[in-house]
Amino acid sequence: MPNLRRLVPAHAPRTLVTTIFALLALAGCQPKTETSGPVAVQVPVPVISRFGLSFSKHQLIDTVVPQNSSLGSLIAGLGLPGSISQKLADASVGIFDVRGLRAGRPLHLIQDGTGRVLHLVYEQDPIRWIRFDLDTLVPQVVRGTRKVDTVQRVVGGTIYGSLWENLVSQGHTPELVGRVADILAWQVDFFSVQPGDKYRVVYEAYLVDGQPVAMGRIQAVSFEQSGKTYKAFLFETPDGQSGYYDADGSPCKRQFLKAPLQYSRISSRFSAARMHPVLRIVRPHYGVDYAAPSGTPVMCVGNGTVVAEGWDPKGGGNFVKIRHTGGVATCYMHLKSIATAMRAGAHVSQGELLGWVGMTGLATGPHLDFRFYREGRPVNPLTAQSPPAPPLPAALRAVFLAQAARVGGTLDAVATDFHTTQSTTKG
Repeated sequence: MPNLRRLVPAHAPRTLVTTIFALLALAGCQPKTETSGPVAVQVPVPVISRFGLSFSKHQLIDTVVPQNSSLGSLIAGLGLPGSISQKLADASVGIFDVRGLRAGRPLHLIQDGTGRVLHLVYEQDPIRWIRFDLDTLVPQVVRGTRKVDTVQRVVGGTIYGSLWENLVSQGHTPELVGRVADILAWQVDFFSVQPGDKYRVVYEAYLVDGQPVAMGRIQAVSFEQSGKTYKAFLFETPDGQSGYYDADGSPCKRQFLKAPLQYSRISSRFSAARMHPVLRIVRPHYGVDYAAPSGTPVMCVGNGTVVAEGWDPKGGGNFVKIRHTGGVATCYMHLKSIATAMRAGAHVSQGELLGWVGMTGLATGPHLDFRFYREGRPVNPLTAQSPPAPPLPAALRAVFLAQAARVGGTLDAVATDFHTTQSTTKG
């Protein structure tokens, strides 16, 4: 027991000291009381926060939108009058088109203790939701989003088949494959991918409750092909324009794409003497044949004007010919059909749909015969050089280089030891 005198000031009056000691002694002599039984602890009712609501003592029922359902049929299924669904439809104007309900999408019913449905929540996608409030005098419709976390992810590998096979084997979606191909479409010939080529990607992923729901921006990508490394870095200028630039700050986008379609293979190359597969005679083939499934979209490789389209009586089948600046022209042959906008005199933009792969004319299988001309003379499309766009201004280039250096360290550290099983597929 501590020395009690030290707790009392030395100058305190004697009567006060006596009183304090008496009270302390009395407190020390009081017997300890034992509890006669367990003490009830009140546990608070958990409050659920979801879809913009905070509620307790409610039941949340998770289901999906049935086949052939409408807002009216859902409301009727809850035993509510049709006037409610009409009021909800009116309240949805400018917020959500009720005709956009899709079967199989998540649907949630929020009930009170009596089983009465207070709210109906429809999930448009993993991020966006629409809440129909049924327990108000005037039914309301609320639009909201779930909390999304953005994380940085990386992927890399060594190709022993195709970029498609590698990325899909690693659990990535075709969207990532297409985005990588789009970014490097001006630098990399993806139809000449060889075993041993390497790729690295740094990108953003969007997570909801820790689960990936969508792919964000690709921050950087590199591709090593035939001993040369191509890199691209995302950069946004002060005026809000974003694009991809190489390691020196020059735009990746060039006047012409490397190829007019994706995910195919080269079945015949540019040649001054090739055995024609149908005529069985040797004659020049001043183009590149891209074998692809019938119906594969064909894109224009650069801005230009349609100078001719229709049927080629010399065996080219359905074709479109485009005139570009700088004395360049391109031609796309054996098309299954031609896009309706492709008419003589029409302006066409880089990446715009020209038509679809087919086997019209003299052809043994579906493919695109792509031809490239400079000043009227045929040029090998695979070796044709595309002039670069102007680089970033000096002030912006300094900002870009600093940013690229930061993400470049992450990009260079991505492991490339992943590869698929040996394959003969190229693409």
